[in-house]
Order: sequence, then structure tokens, then C-alpha cells
Amino acid sequence: KPVNFDLYQDVHVPAVILKTFLRELPEPLLTFRVYNQVQELLNVESSLRATRCKQIVESLPEHNFIVVKFLICFLHMVSQESIINKMSASNLACVFGVNLVWPRHGSISLNALTPINIFTEILIEHFNTVFGSRCPPAQVTP
Repeated sequence: KPVNFDLYQDVHVPAVILKTFLRELPEPLLTFRVYNQVQELLNVESSLRATRCKQIVESLPEHNFIVVKFLICFLHMVSQESIINKMSASNLACVFGVNLVWPRHGSISLNALTPINIFTEILIEHFNTVFGSRCPPAQVTP
């Protein structure tokens, strides 16, 4: 549904809408198949994690990849303004990570949050490495 943001005086409304959309998908944007791969990220040497994240996202179905790239490009741009908005890649990962990937059965355990947050933080912080240097055309700012 279209939302007239002028009716709301809360800057958090767009983020709530986006997180709700992601949470209500029948399958997570990063797919159920990727969940275990994300959980295994901590077993990868830290200098190789961005490359492993790139491999994981490139294995997504095409439509999922396009949406993930678009979203992470946006979050990367938000993180570039963290001095003003206080939303670093790490903070954004904590807010959005659990809405991007979850297990097929059951809920996410506290132990599972760390690799999800690290994975999401790498996607945001190392956007250019993981996705290439260009944002999707609709995201390019003048």
C-alpha cells in the first residue's frame, strides 16, 4: 500500500515498514538454504569472510539477489552518514540481519545472532567488494 510519510512525524516509520515487509515474506530474502552457510561464517578466516559472503549472495536466486543488492546498497549509503545518524554498518546489521535470514524451523537462538549480524555487517560495510562498485540504477544518487 502507498504510504504518505508526510502524515507521520516519526522518522522510524519507513524502517518499520521495511522490516515488517521483510519479516512477512514466506521465505527470507536470503532464503532458507543460506541460513546454515551464514551460521558457518565464523569458521571462515576473517580476511576471507567478504569473499565468502560474496559467494553466498551470488548463489541466491536472481530476484532475491537483485532485491538484496538494492537493499544493502541503501543500507551502505545510510552507514556512510553514521556520524550524523548513528547508524553504523554494525548497528544496521543488528536491526536488519534477523529480518534477512532465519531458519526454516524454529526461531533464531541467541547464539545464531552473532554470525547473522557479522554476515549482514560485512554485506553493508564491504558493499563494493561483495556486490561490485555500482548500485542498481534506481539507487544512484545525482
